[in-house]
Amino acid sequence: MSHENVEIFRRTVEAINARDVSEALMAPDFRIENVVTAVTDKTYYGAAGTLEWLNDMSDAFGEGARYEVEEILADGEDFVVGRVVFVGSGARSGAPLRLSWVSTYWFREGKITLIVGYATRREALEAVGLA
Repeated sequence: MSHENVEIFRRTVEAINARDVSEALMAPDFRIENVVTAVTDKTYYGAAGTLEWLNDMSDAFGEGARYEVEEILADGEDFVVGRVVFVGSGARSGAPLRLSWVSTYWFREGKITLIVGYATRREALEAVGLA
């Protein structure tokens, strides 16, 4: 199951960048929780919430900003941990911007139930029991 979850993790990132987020990849109780130090510390629900998250993140960035997977750090039967980055340029300044964090996706029956962003690799790995 973990290889399948890694593929869903990557497809979700692609869907977010295409702004074509579908409930098909999400469990009914799906949510996104951000680290407190992120651009936003709000919790988002469902596909509409995912697009709202993207819009909130994009407010600081100019046109063409992208959400990318830098590295898969760990995966298990019900989780994937990856280093991700939001890259682009400042909406006002035009200066290069790069916001990176470690994201943990939890799965149930082939669907994402929860995405949590962590400031450090250690926090994310602890969250899935791999301290």
